[in-house]
Amino acid sequence: AHRAKPQDIAMIQYTSGSTGNPKGVVLTHANLLVNIRAMGRALRVTPADIFVSWLPLYHDMGLIGAWMGSLTYGFKCPVMSPLSFLARPERWLRSIHRHGGTLSGGPNFCYELCLRRIRDADIEGLDLSTWRIAFNGAEPVSPETMARFSQRFARFGFRPEAMAPVYGLAEATLGVAFPPPARGAKLDRVDKDQFMYSGRAVPVPPEHANALVHVACGMPIPGHQIRVVAALGRELPERAEGHIQFSGPS
Repeated sequence: AHRAKPQDIAMIQYTSGSTGNPKGVVLTHANLLVNIRAMGRALRVTPADIFVSWLPLYHDMGLIGAWMGSLTYGFKCPVMSPLSFLARPERWLRSIHRHGGTLSGGPNFCYELCLRRIRDADIEGLDLSTWRIAFNGAEPVSPETMARFSQRFARFGFRPEAMAPVYGLAEATLGVAFPPPARGAKLDRVDKDQFMYSGRAVPVPPEHANALVHVACGMPIPGHQIRVVAALGRELPERAEGHIQFSGPS
């Protein structure tokens, strides 16, 4: 029997291609295990969790986060077809209800799809009160979508503090930054003109007429670091726009 060593190559994962041609990222067994364990610590995952997933198993969020996460932590992971979700998005919420799901989520579009396509008659008797982390990542997170989803499904037991915008990418295996559990969505309103022209994020009150809203995607997962730098690599102070750099064993 083959016994893999931590630095052996486990697989090659391709970047999304959203900002350039897709590139192959070599992931070792150590990269995968460290990232899964760090994400689990950040989200306080236990074997008692239930991860309900419609995410494709050829996408890192479904493959590493849901499937490999279930193998590592031993939690139950009911999996449904992505096509089944896309055809009838209420099936996803029904699955969370039926299995008592505590972890589930996907890109911002899946929450938007629920808002557009699900009728109240389709989800009568639905109970989402077990859902403790509804992660939202893999594409830009909309504050409007999060607010409308939280408001629409509150009467079905969904708690606004369960909404968890997250940040990750293939170059870091999967996760980079997660919010603390039960914090809910945290929004940062800044002066739009100053941000657009100087790259400085100057805070403004909620009633400010020309505010730009940023969604906070949390803090680095345990054992990892993030910084924001200028074009030549000089580290920038707080509230300055720049390039993201991250490091860690993932």
